[in-house]
Amino acid sequence: MGAFHGVTIAIVLFGIGVLGLVIRKDLVIKLLALGLTNSATILCLVSLDSRTPGAAPILVPGVEAIVDPLPQAIVLSAIVINFAILALALVFVMLLVERYHTTDSARIERETNAEEETWS
Repeated sequence: MGAFHGVTIAIVLFGIGVLGLVIRKDLVIKLLALGLTNSATILCLVSLDSRTPGAAPILVPGVEAIVDPLPQAIVLSAIVINFAILALALVFVMLLVERYHTTDSARIERETNAEEETWS
């Protein structure tokens, strides 16, 4: 029953994150929403693989349920990759803010289109 609640919470958080990515125009808020979707994905993976009576995969007599360590390794790798993606995206946002003096994605798009028209 605990895994069901974790997956439900992960689905709700994922939906909120996708909604933030689609609706909001502020690039920093979009990065926060991207981080929320990443965290929801990790929560879903952890919740799906949770087993209450599980034990470590060491040969011990009398243990019936052994927990697979592979999903844990995948989740740790996903956390590191998500951190790297968010850090790189934040650097790109900082460069855009330095150049266009705004975090509004619609305004940045208008200004880049205007720059393309002047160059062509």
